[in-house]
Amino acid sequence: MNDNPFYIVGFMGTGKSTLFSFLKEYGEVIDLDLVIESMTGMEIATYFDRYGESAFRDVESKVLQQVTADYILTGGGVVERSENICWMRERGTMIHLNLPFDMCWERIKDSARPLVKRGREDVHALFQRRDQLYRKASVSIDASQSPEDIAKQIIRIKGEKV
Repeated sequence: MNDNPFYIVGFMGTGKSTLFSFLKEYGEVIDLDLVIESMTGMEIATYFDRYGESAFRDVESKVLQQVTADYILTGGGVVERSENICWMRERGTMIHLNLPFDMCWERIKDSARPLVKRGREDVHALFQRRDQLYRKASVSIDASQSPEDIAKQIIRIKGEKV
């Protein structure tokens, strides 16, 4: 594994999980949400409902610090905790998948994501707050492109950092 993991961050609907199949040909890829679901034995939505967001963020932070891979696909809220941002910046490269809110909303509005249940206005406020946190990433990539094109950019950047 490369000593410089790439942490892929971005709001819900930016296509983080979709990148898995494109990046796996170029290194080890971990989807943090899938690891959390495997560890907890339940879907994230169920965990949220049962234990609340704070408990979920505790688990998320713990798992973030345990996993190693070339590419780590994070959940949209991993930036909610400043220690997570520090962890990712100190140990690797944060890549922000940047997409305007309206495009994110179109992609997620019919999903079963726990935070989407709050409605468009609340999700927009969440987007605005998190957007400032995502901007702490080293690199920002336009997520309106195809997943394949996004993956190619990430792989090219990774190659430059080796």
